[in-house]
Amino acid sequence: KNNPQVSRSLATCPFNARHRVPHGHLRSHVTSCPDKLLLELPPEAEDTATMAWEPPRAWRPPPCREDWEAELSELQLEERLPFILHVTNGDLPVPCY
Repeated sequence: KNNPQVSRSLATCPFNARHRVPHGHLRSHVTSCPDKLLLELPPEAEDTATMAWEPPRAWRPPPCREDWEAELSELQLEERLPFILHVTNGDLPVPCY
């Protein structure tokens, strides 16, 4: 901002915007920029990238060990009486006149 004429003659590094170099030196700076290392893949990853691609294997859930029908037959289901306020042990209240 202080020197717009000098700023026009400088190019910005694609790896780090704080690196400002003359336009003629940009190509050599890009090849030797220390921040370029962050974007390069490690050698092992490059070797695996050239191998044949395999689709991911389908995930299968473990077999289900629950049997709800068997659990229902094991339970002795009794029909429950409906809830009525102030009624205990099935006694019905006597109406008051």
